[in-house]
Amino acid sequence: MTIFSVFVIFLLFFLMAGLLVFYFQTQQSLRDLTEQVGKLQPQASMRSPNAIRLERAAHQDRLVLMEADLNQTPRDILTEAELKQVDQARDAIKLCNDELKHTGEWIGLPFDFEWTEMFNRMPTLKARYAASVESLAAVDNPSLSGDPRSTVTRQK
Repeated sequence: MTIFSVFVIFLLFFLMAGLLVFYFQTQQSLRDLTEQVGKLQPQASMRSPNAIRLERAAHQDRLVLMEADLNQTPRDILTEAELKQVDQARDAIKLCNDELKHTGEWIGLPFDFEWTEMFNRMPTLKARYAASVESLAAVDNPSLSGDPRSTVTRQK
């Protein structure tokens, strides 16, 4: 019986040694995979968060100036250049916000605003932009003209 118990102890010892070797090799493999995945992920933005916020603020300032101009000189629709400027500012602001979120520098309200929150703070510009887009759609598609039965008129 003593030889059998010694055999069982040696068997358990070798089994434990094998499990320890397997565990450490698995940990090393996971560490290597983590390093490789870290190299594959896109590199963080080279720009600082302050530079991103300054770019976003510059685009927002252009829209604020347009809002002030619309308040001083009342008109019903925006020009083609102003429409393009609003579209470009929207795209740039969204890109800046996405970049801030991607780098983990997004603070949120009241410091960082989404595009919709920013645009809602400019009611005159927002109303003129909507009117301009509607009028462009009506010009592009004659069936959307001032006909009271049209879908655009009913949506108002």
